[in-house]
Amino acid sequence: MRRIVFAIFVALTAFDANLAYASSVGVAAIHFRPELGNVAGNRTRLLALNEHAAKMGAKIIVNTEMATSGYAIFSRADMSRVAEEIPGPTTNALGDIAKRYGVYIAVGMPEFDPLTEQFFNSAAFIGPDGKVIGTYRKRNNLIEASYNAVATGPVPVYDTPYGRVAIVICADLFYPHLARLAAVAGADILLAPANTGVEMAFLQQRAKENDISIIVANRYGTEIKGNEVDVFTEDSFSIPSPFAYDFSHGSRSAIVEKNGVPVGGWTDAADHILLGNLSIGAQGTFPVVRRPDLYSVLNQDTLEEYTFRQLGLPKPTIAALVAADPGKSIAEPDKLVPLLDSAVAAAKNEHLSLGLVVFPLGILPNADQRSLDALSVLAKSYSVDLVVSFGNDPLGNRPMSILFAVDAGKVSLHRYVRTHRLPNERFQVGEHFLVVDRPYGRLSILQGPDLLAPETSMVMEKLGVDTIAVAADTSDPSSDTLWRTRAADYVNIVVANRSGDEGVFLGGYPPAPSEIVAEGMALIRSDSALVRSKKEPRHVDVSPLLVQCTSARC
Repeated sequence: MRRIVFAIFVALTAFDANLAYASSVGVAAIHFRPELGNVAGNRTRLLALNEHAAKMGAKIIVNTEMATSGYAIFSRADMSRVAEEIPGPTTNALGDIAKRYGVYIAVGMPEFDPLTEQFFNSAAFIGPDGKVIGTYRKRNNLIEASYNAVATGPVPVYDTPYGRVAIVICADLFYPHLARLAAVAGADILLAPANTGVEMAFLQQRAKENDISIIVANRYGTEIKGNEVDVFTEDSFSIPSPFAYDFSHGSRSAIVEKNGVPVGGWTDAADHILLGNLSIGAQGTFPVVRRPDLYSVLNQDTLEEYTFRQLGLPKPTIAALVAADPGKSIAEPDKLVPLLDSAVAAAKNEHLSLGLVVFPLGILPNADQRSLDALSVLAKSYSVDLVVSFGNDPLGNRPMSILFAVDAGKVSLHRYVRTHRLPNERFQVGEHFLVVDRPYGRLSILQGPDLLAPETSMVMEKLGVDTIAVAADTSDPSSDTLWRTRAADYVNIVVANRSGDEGVFLGGYPPAPSEIVAEGMALIRSDSALVRSKKEPRHVDVSPLLVQCTSARC
């Protein structure tokens, strides 16, 4: 048998395998390389790793996606040779370990449903009594579509002595919807068997925005790309990969606390038990107060191909997007002239038309008529759209941003009042999001805290938004990760930050550079065509996001 390498992450807080914890729980992520097609051999190695993790005190153990079979399976015929029923041989064997040590075990594996003769990329969750508590079937299949049946239903949440536990699989984690559904349902810990590269900063962001701890069990190694076939049956039909799989690239197993603090991570190409302690306690609160009344469009099918063509989006355009900060609050709009001159010069140097300039939160004190008139003159004279936010809104001291939009020498003003507030803030929030079609794309105006709610970027996708202009004022060093994560939802993010760096983060798959982060001014070439292929999770019921949740964190 191949030598199993145990390189154990030792948590600072020791724990006893026989002791029930009131304040923390020992957990483990099994970093593993399944041998393609060798179910019996993989199971033997998994049993050894899981038993060792249980002996070392882990009470919740997570194994990788398709741990018993490997991932490079491209047809129902191939899947039939490795899939098992649940319960079945693998869950029974792991159940013996779970019962012997009083632990919970999640394991990714190919599942066969004998009633419908369907296959699924699944994760079984086994309890301390040795029995399967539940099974989660992956929603967002990639090439698994060649053999996988469609799975529907809610994200399951299971009660344990260590809090409520939810499960997603690999690609499910990259859509903000599923982790959010788990959090709204009251989950404290999210288990994620995976077969892909994942960044620690991304996991920290997912944890913080949902007040949920995350355990990712990943894999390493390489597998085949499959073969194209010219003659096939319904069972031998396949969708081979265009390239051989290399799971070692960016492969990371990780344990992250709900406040985003990493407990441990592992990326080496070796079987490994990553151990750590997760805190147990009362649920905290989400970073911002949710606004379900604004999220109804999430349950509408605007991104279906035919419908999306009817959204009336502006023609794809290349333009310069700019975030600019004068460094401190200013009393008069004319103090913005040096920044605008610099932006025009920088765009000209890049042979680009300047489309949009965004300024930080509260850069001007008052939205009085004199200031509005002066800003309109600036927008017109430079022939560029400006997004400016104010310290005081004449309508009632509400956080307000205004888009000064220039068309054929005429300036129109579009007002936006922030729709999301921090838990400790008290002001009358805005009633609606604001979306405006501009020559450089469909534009939304937001303020920094709005994007702390993942539902916001989900809504922007549904509305066909290309670019989000964000006025911010935060010194949080992880803010760049927030903007970068939201850009991954296929929108460009232009952030002018009063207390930190400015940044422009491009969505989609743009050529390098995909982002610019700098103090004072950030300018980047944007092509709105690159964010037009919006991503959306499949087979997911988002209706729980459309109502107020009842957990304390909401």
